[in-house]
Amino acid sequence: MTYSKSRLLRIAFIILGFLILTGPNTFAQKSASVKGTITDAQQEPLAGVNISLRKLHKGTSSSTEGNYQLENLPAGTHTLTFSFVGYQSLQKEVILDQGETLTLDITLEQQRLESGTITVTGTPYASDPLTTPADVDVLSGNTKFAQQQTSLGASLEELAGISTISTGSQVGKPVIRGLSGNRVRVLDDGVAMDFQQYGVRHGPNVDPFTSERIEVVRGAASVQYGSDALGGAVNVISNSIPEAIDSKPFVDGQVLSSYASNNEEWSGGLHLDGASGGWGFTGTLVRRSAGNITVPDIPNFEESGDSSGPKFTDVLDHTDYDQLNGSLGLGYQGNFGKVSAEYTRWKNEQNFLLPNGKGLGQNLENNVLQLKSELPLGKDYLLKPSFTYLQNLRQSNPGGSNAMPRSALPKDGPAFLDILLNSYTVKTELQNPPLGPFAGTVGIEYMYQDQNTRGTGEPLVPSGTVNNLGVFVFQKAEWGAFTLSAGARIDHRAQEAEPNAKLNLPDISAGETKEVLDQQYTAFSGSIGGSYQITEQFAIASNIGRGFRAPSFFDLHVNGQHGGVAAQQVGNPDLEPELSLNTDLSLRWRSSKVTAKITGYRNAIQDYIFLVNTGEFADGGDGAPILQTTQGNARLIGLDASMKAYLTNWLQINGTFATVKGENTDETIPGVDELPLLPATNLSGGIKLMQQEWGKLQNPFVKIDVKHAFAKEAAGRYEPFWQFGPAFPFGRASTDAYTLVNASLGFNLALSNRPIAVQLKANNLFDTAYRDFLDTYKGYALSPGRSVSMRVKVPFNIL
Repeated sequence: MTYSKSRLLRIAFIILGFLILTGPNTFAQKSASVKGTITDAQQEPLAGVNISLRKLHKGTSSSTEGNYQLENLPAGTHTLTFSFVGYQSLQKEVILDQGETLTLDITLEQQRLESGTITVTGTPYASDPLTTPADVDVLSGNTKFAQQQTSLGASLEELAGISTISTGSQVGKPVIRGLSGNRVRVLDDGVAMDFQQYGVRHGPNVDPFTSERIEVVRGAASVQYGSDALGGAVNVISNSIPEAIDSKPFVDGQVLSSYASNNEEWSGGLHLDGASGGWGFTGTLVRRSAGNITVPDIPNFEESGDSSGPKFTDVLDHTDYDQLNGSLGLGYQGNFGKVSAEYTRWKNEQNFLLPNGKGLGQNLENNVLQLKSELPLGKDYLLKPSFTYLQNLRQSNPGGSNAMPRSALPKDGPAFLDILLNSYTVKTELQNPPLGPFAGTVGIEYMYQDQNTRGTGEPLVPSGTVNNLGVFVFQKAEWGAFTLSAGARIDHRAQEAEPNAKLNLPDISAGETKEVLDQQYTAFSGSIGGSYQITEQFAIASNIGRGFRAPSFFDLHVNGQHGGVAAQQVGNPDLEPELSLNTDLSLRWRSSKVTAKITGYRNAIQDYIFLVNTGEFADGGDGAPILQTTQGNARLIGLDASMKAYLTNWLQINGTFATVKGENTDETIPGVDELPLLPATNLSGGIKLMQQEWGKLQNPFVKIDVKHAFAKEAAGRYEPFWQFGPAFPFGRASTDAYTLVNASLGFNLALSNRPIAVQLKANNLFDTAYRDFLDTYKGYALSPGRSVSMRVKVPFNIL
């Protein structure tokens, strides 16, 4: 069943009309309020503590006397979160009657570690990562400012069990416990994004600088997010839209600026927040420009006579890019709840360096419009309808011997490879109060995609449509120290490709009929998990989850040269959906001085989809290597661990460890034991020296980190770029062990009670020559050399 665009527009107007009609009079009721005083352990008042009611996106901060008040709250059960830098976050659940003013005084315990962050990615309700059954990490606040990079993957790779598939500094695809691409779902405020992620070098079209926080869930997340989340999910959460119902109107802002020496990357950004009464807005604009990457200048394979040496060293031509990204959100909050609209745009013009030394130019764009509402129904229910429109554009010049850099991209009209994807998602969730011991959410989600392949050259993938309907339920129960969560989802997916003579679709000579154009999939996802808080600091958690992934148009019907990976790729229209069964066990510790976590996991995947290098070459042996899609059963087993501890009030140590082994367990696919694109086992550690003040500098620190990656063998014919070594006169697909040293320092400089944040960092401090196993340039170039960067954040007030 397919839907016309006119019908989809009607759906959009229905959703928009619903958001408008659910105004203040629809669910208006006599409001309640909460007030109190916040103090530390010595009963001294704390000013500037953040008090948030995430259920309604409502919040305030404490006064100089430590007082706070939240008004115009609907009756019912609410969870208030109290957070303040240097103190342990605290959650309090309150039950408000209509017209009631509840007094709630709070004492916060001092803590040097950034922890206790509330998360919503792993479950459909706000949860503490210590006791959430799902294995979740959150990147926010000062930690996010320190770790965020141009690409999403690079921003997350300091987290245990998270790696990145990189192609220069602008492309970084998250790898969660050995799974990536169409097996890891990237989300924009909980709604799935599509950026043609089937390609090894197709990174998420996301700018981490425009988000408030990033949440990562490891393990199957298909219950909440459907297809493509069987390995995990990364939720990029936009900046909250403020309100000023209980305070004066305001407009605040931040100026962001950074520079990196390796590729002379400059970036500048402006962020604004403002509110008056129930109205609020937030907006961010980021401009970024970078030149070519520099790698250690060692002898290349011709100079050294070593065939495993790189073809290119020193400055890597055709690795430059320019970006212009931004977001704008507008919201209104009242007794009825909150409605909001947000628009995000991401645009990147980039070059890829190909093995022949030429540059492949590309233009990538994402436009996202989200309409959302959060509406309390009665006393304890919360309705969350949303509508999301996403447009993804991928334009590319031809590859191979005809490759041209981005300066040759057409200014008007289609490019050589030109794919326009329009996606529409309507989603409604209903959060329910405790029904017996369980509380949680039920929901329904419909997604329609229209892909238009319109390039002037080789099409690579066909045009087509996708319809996906999912119904899900997720509930949790708490019995003292024990938390149980369980969820189930069923999806029905219909995909229809258009015939395409250039793709030989359908292949009449091979006996194919038009039936190969249509696929129907119905899949069940489920999960059950539990955690037990043995002490206040120590918890144990375990999960069992079933996920699925439907084959994409690329998996099914690709037929042509993929310029970005210098290969001829051929699909398989008879593929079955991937089904996974993931189990994990996690031990967690969190105190005022130590946070630590160790997790072991096993993920068995039925009908895992491979691209196998046939060993043959197109054009009678003179062209690109031919890769054929197939599938078989697979299994991943691994362990990851992380630790951060304060030994004294001036010395912190931290460390991570991650290893994963992926096996082909299908005897029908002989000759290959390892799975492709698995990260090398890695171990890291660091020390951080800090003070509360040093002259006029606040919170100054110096940090040294050491990362060791072990040698990693390529998975034979299943490894992308395997041809380097056995077929090319230069390069390699496997990588040697290496050790990198990174150093950083930072401080805040007070200016009119608004601290300016400054950070300096040196990556690959000793300019080590190495190849990262997940760097897609590894076959013919080294990974980046030393880079010294500086980042500054300057807050200001307009109103």
